[in-house]
Amino acid sequence: MDTRTIVLDKYTRVLLTVIAGLLSVIAVELAFEGSPAMPAAQAQIPDTGKQRLAIVEESKQTNKLLSAILEHLRTKTVKVEMKTTDTRKDGRESPRAGSGAKD
Repeated sequence: MDTRTIVLDKYTRVLLTVIAGLLSVIAVELAFEGSPAMPAAQAQIPDTGKQRLAIVEESKQTNKLLSAILEHLRTKTVKVEMKTTDTRKDGRESPRAGSGAKD
């Protein structure tokens, strides 16, 4: 077995000692640190009552709009114009469009 001895000069020994000391300081700080460096995220609890009230208010507004539309349809004349969307690329109607078949 080949036994070689590594010889370190004074500068290398001092540098290794400083590095070991700094690593020890970091290890001690991490071991005894009571609170983490970054604060923990706090969960925000939603106000479900407020959310439900908002939904109820939106539902009431939707019902008012639907009532207005229904009243308009009941009391006023509505003009309806039907257009076919069944056209070929050459502009002619497809055979199904003019057949009068009910869906």
